[in-house]
Amino acid sequence: MDTGEILRTIASLNARTTQAERIASEYKQELGRTRHALEKTKKDLEETVGLAELLYEVNRKLGAVTDYLLKQQGRSDDKDCNSFEAMFNILLKQAETREDGPSVEEDSKSDEQGGTGHPGGVIALG
Repeated sequence: MDTGEILRTIASLNARTTQAERIASEYKQELGRTRHALEKTKKDLEETVGLAELLYEVNRKLGAVTDYLLKQQGRSDDKDCNSFEAMFNILLKQAETREDGPSVEEDSKSDEQGGTGHPGGVIALG
């Protein structure tokens, strides 16, 4: 090997090293952005879970109040009214139906009925 070939080899290795360092730097920056996005998504998910738990608790309490009011008005003979559980089960069934992918016709019918799938947007219990 003569000096010219050695210098060309060193220059080639130097160029490859520089390119590899640049690529590694880009990957590190992308990793930082991805980690930041992951942290934000995790925070958003935790907030969503907290809100879902809060809504669940509020709806459970509203169900208990509804049961109490129905008992007071004499419209319910059941000792164990479960309006919350009934409502919750209806909503779960609707969510499962939506996950199964309703047809466009069913989806537009649901929208016309207030998104509940029932006329006037009201869900009838019982």
